[in-house]
Amino acid sequence: MIARQMRERGHHVTFVTSGGVYVQAVRDAGFTVHIVPQLAPNRHQPWSIAIAIRRLTAIVRQARPDVIHGHNAAATMCAHIAARLGGEKIPCVTSVRGVEERDTHQWRNRIWKHLPGILMGVCERTRERLIGFGVPATKTCVTYNGVDLARFDPGRVSSERNRRELGLEGRIVVGTTGAMVPHSEVNGPTKGQHNLVKAVAALRDRHPELSVLLVGDGPARPCVEEVVRETGMEGRVIFAGRRFDIPEMLSAMDIYCQPSIFGEFFPNAIIEAMAMGKPWIGSDIAGLKELTAGDSAGWVSPPGDVDALAANLDRLAGDAELRASRGRAARKHVQAELTIEKVVDRILGAYRAAGAAVDTGLPRQQVI
Repeated sequence: MIARQMRERGHHVTFVTSGGVYVQAVRDAGFTVHIVPQLAPNRHQPWSIAIAIRRLTAIVRQARPDVIHGHNAAATMCAHIAARLGGEKIPCVTSVRGVEERDTHQWRNRIWKHLPGILMGVCERTRERLIGFGVPATKTCVTYNGVDLARFDPGRVSSERNRRELGLEGRIVVGTTGAMVPHSEVNGPTKGQHNLVKAVAALRDRHPELSVLLVGDGPARPCVEEVVRETGMEGRVIFAGRRFDIPEMLSAMDIYCQPSIFGEFFPNAIIEAMAMGKPWIGSDIAGLKELTAGDSAGWVSPPGDVDALAANLDRLAGDAELRASRGRAARKHVQAELTIEKVVDRILGAYRAAGAAVDTGLPRQQVI
């Protein structure tokens, strides 16, 4: 979305990546993509880094970009070194979507202090963490994540049809979207789908019509299925699996839930749900509280606290007008602050702060 918006504004975008399932889709959209396998996170051995820098040097000489936009610290550093080896001093920016949270690996966060250019946090919490690592405040900014309101438009999809197809007619549906990935420190997925099931189970007598829609899949799904059996929630939990029709899935929900325990900073999943006019509840971790719109659209509770999660869910499940008013507030907040156009405005501001000449009105090129 960002690249398309950049192109619409007259800028050229070239991608450099280690590969992945979206490469062909990016090429089909008309963008140039260079594959450098040595940039993969699991290939940070010295010889792989040397090869990556050599290949990046050739790409930079060919593309002659005005700005380098990295999406992780290692990629930015490699591209910066490659540019210097190629005789170019190119401004750099880096999107920071997360930092190392494990106590045993805090040494990894030292790189942020030494990274060239501007660091773009996805939320205020990210920026605060970066400053805490010793990054000067003048080298940081907040861009947030954004959503395409043309795609995530509640007036474009039929909630009734989608609920009917999922067998959710006549129910109050609380749902979540996200992969079911295990975490070594908890018995369950990092996004907490198992805790959502437990919270709804605790409310079954008060809200017998309340059901769960889980969109996503992964190796931790058996754990969630076991919780469904243990709580007797068979028939009230729908496993939709991995889906790409996310607006349609969100339309089938009355309430969105992000009960994550680890691994979040500013999830797009909540922004997409808010754009679809859904009130939401979730965990008070990282930047999630920044998405509550001053508690008018969402409520957060301590991560892993099933009782607190259930209490917030109870408030929404029992009041249709409250759900509607908070859903309206959610979409209004996205329209005001979190559209892809506003995110690109902030990114272009970071480019200018990094010294990139991208606001002259001429076509420009960035390497991502």
